[in-house]
Amino acid sequence: MKHFVQICKRPLGWLMVCLLWANTLAAQDQALSGKVTAQEDGIELIGVNVILKGTTIGTVTDVNGEFQLNVPSAEGTLLFTYIGFQSQEVAIDGKSTFNITMATDSKQLSEVVVTGYGEQDRKTLTSAISSVSAEEIENIPVASSDQLLQGRASGVQVSSNSGSPGGGVFVRVRGSSSINGSSDPLYVVDGIPIQANNLSEIDLGGNTTSPIADINPADIESIEILKDASATAIYGARAANGVVLITTKRGARGQAKVSLGAYFGGQEASKKPGVVDGPTFEMLTNEAAVNNGKAPVYSNPEDAVDTNWGDAVFRNGALRNIDLSVSGGTEKVQYLVSANNFYQEGVMKGSDFTRNSGRVNLDFYPTNKLKVGTSILYSRTDRSRLRNDDNISGVLGGVFFFPPNLPYYQPDGSYTKYSIFENPIAGVTESEISMLTNRFLGSVYGEYEFFPGLSLRSSFSVDYSNIEENLYDNTFTNPGAGTNGSARSIGSNDFNWIQENVLSYQLTMGSHSINALVGTSLQESTFSFTSATGEQFPSNEFKKIVSAAVQRASSEGTSWGIASVFGRVGYDFKDRYLATVNVRRDASSRFGKENQWGTFPSVALGWVVSEETFFDVPFISNLKLRGSYGITGNQSGIDDFQAFGLWEGAPYADMPGIGPVQLGNPDLRWETTKQTDIGLDIGLFENALNVTADYYYKKTEDLLLAVPIPRSSGFPSLVQNFGELENQGIELGINANIIQRENLRWNLNFNIATNKNKILKLAAPFNIYNRDIFRYEEGNELYSFYLHEQTGVDPETGEPTFADVNGDGEFDPNVDRKIVGTANPDFFGGITNTLNYGGFDLMFFFQYSYGNDQLNWNRFFLEHGGTRSSQFSTSQLDRWQEPGDVTMIPRMAAANYAGNLRPSRFLEDGSYMRLKNISLGYTLPRTFISKIGMSAARVYISGQNLLTFTKYTGLDPEVTGTADTNLTRGIEFFTMPQARTIMAGFNVTF
Repeated sequence: MKHFVQICKRPLGWLMVCLLWANTLAAQDQALSGKVTAQEDGIELIGVNVILKGTTIGTVTDVNGEFQLNVPSAEGTLLFTYIGFQSQEVAIDGKSTFNITMATDSKQLSEVVVTGYGEQDRKTLTSAISSVSAEEIENIPVASSDQLLQGRASGVQVSSNSGSPGGGVFVRVRGSSSINGSSDPLYVVDGIPIQANNLSEIDLGGNTTSPIADINPADIESIEILKDASATAIYGARAANGVVLITTKRGARGQAKVSLGAYFGGQEASKKPGVVDGPTFEMLTNEAAVNNGKAPVYSNPEDAVDTNWGDAVFRNGALRNIDLSVSGGTEKVQYLVSANNFYQEGVMKGSDFTRNSGRVNLDFYPTNKLKVGTSILYSRTDRSRLRNDDNISGVLGGVFFFPPNLPYYQPDGSYTKYSIFENPIAGVTESEISMLTNRFLGSVYGEYEFFPGLSLRSSFSVDYSNIEENLYDNTFTNPGAGTNGSARSIGSNDFNWIQENVLSYQLTMGSHSINALVGTSLQESTFSFTSATGEQFPSNEFKKIVSAAVQRASSEGTSWGIASVFGRVGYDFKDRYLATVNVRRDASSRFGKENQWGTFPSVALGWVVSEETFFDVPFISNLKLRGSYGITGNQSGIDDFQAFGLWEGAPYADMPGIGPVQLGNPDLRWETTKQTDIGLDIGLFENALNVTADYYYKKTEDLLLAVPIPRSSGFPSLVQNFGELENQGIELGINANIIQRENLRWNLNFNIATNKNKILKLAAPFNIYNRDIFRYEEGNELYSFYLHEQTGVDPETGEPTFADVNGDGEFDPNVDRKIVGTANPDFFGGITNTLNYGGFDLMFFFQYSYGNDQLNWNRFFLEHGGTRSSQFSTSQLDRWQEPGDVTMIPRMAAANYAGNLRPSRFLEDGSYMRLKNISLGYTLPRTFISKIGMSAARVYISGQNLLTFTKYTGLDPEVTGTADTNLTRGIEFFTMPQARTIMAGFNVTF
């Protein structure tokens, strides 16, 4: 001790060292423990934050509501905080054991909302952000996490492209903001912008895949959807279509927690094809012949073979999901490790999806100022696929087209053949189509706090997908019959890396609070694939391309990069007056040197009226007005090297050569979307009823479109910035705690939204898709149907009648077409009811869409007056048969007299309301399960897509089986319907 005293006598520079050392020698760690329960019902509270006030020393309660904490002194104050409960401070005063009861706080809003590069109290939020919690999406049987958003967030339109397992999903946040480019939102998982586009290189029609299906939904803690420019501008050039932030679960201080969950079930098609049976088919065929003055084709229709081709390929599929996780931590380390196995058999044979994934989330605190960690996901998904969806030669096409009076097999055992269509049984058994994806999504970060309020976070992230696709058609299939077998193999690699640095600062001075950040981001993406094809195989036993007599190979590669700087400043005064300013500068390699950089700013203001001293309305607990304006960008409307002139190999007569393939345009620049948002947040009756309402207006300028140019250039068009598009709408969200009693709770969540879009500027109108049924021109909405308006059927002749659009006195199919509807709904949303009584819980969720038109393209090919050439739709039974009949279905005829028309009668009302999910569960009493080592246990039964209320006559009013969802929507064309699911499951925690 003398030596220590002598050191302390040295110059003043040693003073702080002496004081700290002396304090350490004197300090005695104090061990504290206790239990936290809810005042209302005495239930143990899991995850309560217990912090020694004024320090970073803290822990959280475990699954039994208990905590243990070592503090440096027997004096001080413990602070207990928990979402939905009133914070509580308790003096230590030499005590070592604490029993804490916490009262609910009905006035408290959600503590924090995840925003771009940070978090923020919802009460002071000035942006339009919708949140979906883990509890809302728990145990919903979907392969892809983006499906979980359907009907749960206002202004977010979600639907499945198909019922194919692991298939693509249509997601729009406040409408489509581009024509040529992608209108999909940006997905960010734990801070990593990820690849979310269809990566399949094999064309199977509209049967696309969703990379979001690589992520296990059970790993998700919350999903935030950033909708207005104030929220999205921090992501700049990729945020014009909104941003979906996915935050995964992490470990917390406390003893290790082991969670096991599983569900098992069965699935069937929500609806099967409506086609006639064998006798009816022959009867209708005879009627058509007689109407054309010919003899009947079949002598005894009543004795016809009756083959149901749908029964041969549709099935009841199995469903299985198993989740296991271990989480916990100390003051220094928190961890979560999880594993998942998911298996889904499609409702059609030959289609299934398997996912095996593992996740490690780790946070480590080497010192009180330094935090490092990692998030790692490895996922392996395996898809068995079919030719389907927007594919007339696919399996479902065969189901619809094969006549029912033909048998499955010929007498020699071979498959029955019919015209160009694939025998459905051959399609599901003889074609082998697979897609295997190995995906690694990982990041490492370090965060250092220089002093309270100022910290620097640096991270490096990788999103890598390795994809192997294989297709083999043997000689029993239509594609393989003419080539003595055919095969294709594709190996793809998609590699994205991003490095980011963010310096954050927070300061509170009295009634003033400031939070600010500045950051940099550097991202590069590369994609390459190698393809090999083979034909002329020795026999069907040889399936590898090396055995083919004719072999071909090709390879491609591309890359792009983006460099960014960004910043944000937020200010609030007394939680009453709020302001946020964002700005981001992005430089993209896709544009010429003079136009690489784009600037994307935003500003938002908020006023919490209920915090004013003059405001005294007893039943209004919270009232906030907010508004924002900003600019975001989009670069997805062009290829990676669209700004440059490109050449490619052009051999001639076995001699090498090159030729131009693309004209360059160095003047290309960003598509920009300017958005204004005005919002209202109101809480009533101590926040038992919360309402959020928004009006927005978005205008996208400088659309990247192919503009016609003189053919003397050698090219028909050149991609230029030419075009404008607008979206505007209203969103309303209501959350109501209708009943909140000790043993009975009832929560209602309702949302509704409208979106209207209009094309403001185009270089020239254009038509697209099969028979040019979509029309894009100024003044029209996106997804507008351009058809011949059928006014009826002549009751005397049975011939269809059509509108004379140009008024020249006669109907001309070449000019008398018009816009007759749109795939855009008038409004859409969802309704969720959650009831708890004792240990029982009941949840039922309806999702709806109203006013959208759906083109039943299946009917077009199965009815006379369309292009019927084989089987008949059951709608044909309502045809005209004799003078005086009033119907919209023309008379039977042997020829497709209206085959080149696009009659509007096939455009149906696609409005629907669907019971998307219903579940009934029971949570076992803790007094019982604690005896067998469990801390929580719940069993449940659940159903998905059990009921659909709609006037639509097709298979599914929701699905759209076209691959190009940017330009086409609202078409059912041989698209696999969604599954109706029944399952049972359990969740237990040890």
